[in-house]
Amino acid sequence: MEKTLSIMLVDDNPTDLFVHERFLVHKKITHEILKFISGEEALFYLHEHPDVEQWPDLILLDIQMPVMNGFDFLEQCEKFSQMKKSNIIMLSSSFDFGDINRVKANPHVLALMEKPFDVDELISLLEINGILK
Repeated sequence: MEKTLSIMLVDDNPTDLFVHERFLVHKKITHEILKFISGEEALFYLHEHPDVEQWPDLILLDIQMPVMNGFDFLEQCEKFSQMKKSNIIMLSSSFDFGDINRVKANPHVLALMEKPFDVDELISLLEINGILK
């Protein structure tokens, strides 16, 4: 791997945030991890950092969160032109048929992965899609 990524983790579960961060750091695929416990906090960060260079290369986004779920977060992100820079992978601990269809229908979402994600599967997905080289 040549390039490392800036990665945003958005998940309301602190344990999942910690575990996912450890996976990513261990595999050395990131030079920056932005962690947020809610979609609202992540949106605030994105709003406050309009420079496309400050936007993450990859957003790992939990679907089921209180107040603003992952799909609501995506809907708000679509208002930003910088969104084109970020690749999004949605995460869920349980797959709902409706969620699967919504993920497939969203052109901004690269994939849906089960939590906790398999970091080697994530790396393969990123390499296949030319995001990680």
